[in-house]
Amino acid sequence: MPWDAKTFAAKHNKKLSGAGAAKAAEQANAILRSGASEGVAIATASKRANMMRKRGNISGRAAEKNSIGLDRSPDVDAATA
Repeated sequence: MPWDAKTFAAKHNKKLSGAGAAKAAEQANAILRSGASEGVAIATASKRANMMRKRGNISGRAAEKNSIGLDRSPDVDAATA
């Protein structure tokens, strides 16, 4: 069964959204076309997408938050404080 980002995220990996879900669906479809079973395609694509999300290679809520600096404490210069 070919997946799109929305169906892959909804059925197989709810942690993914946006680019991450699209990448996982793309990978799962490629694995499926290569002759692997659906279970292998889902598990492999989901695992790889989670690894990429944790590394910050694809967007996720934590990665987006971190990239714009919302969870970092502001740097305070002692001379200006």
